[in-house]
Amino acid sequence: MSAYNASRQKALLSDVRLSIYSGTERRDWLRQRALTIIIAMAFLFMAAINLEQGHVIESQRALIRALSGDSSQLAMLRVQQIKRQH
Repeated sequence: MSAYNASRQKALLSDVRLSIYSGTERRDWLRQRALTIIIAMAFLFMAAINLEQGHVIESQRALIRALSGDSSQLAMLRVQQIKRQH
């Protein structure tokens, strides 16, 4: 019985060593690629900011056009008012 237990114990220990090694492999893989992962996340974040800035710029462009039109109309009204006064 003890020979069976010894071989069983060796098999169990080798399984434990293998699972520990697999865990460290995963951690090492993550450590090696941490910079790449961070850069990819930063790239995605910058792309989202760029997209949002595009929407903001378009909104501002529309607002400037509307204000420019209003300013032109106001200038025309002032010119007409001045002509009426003279």
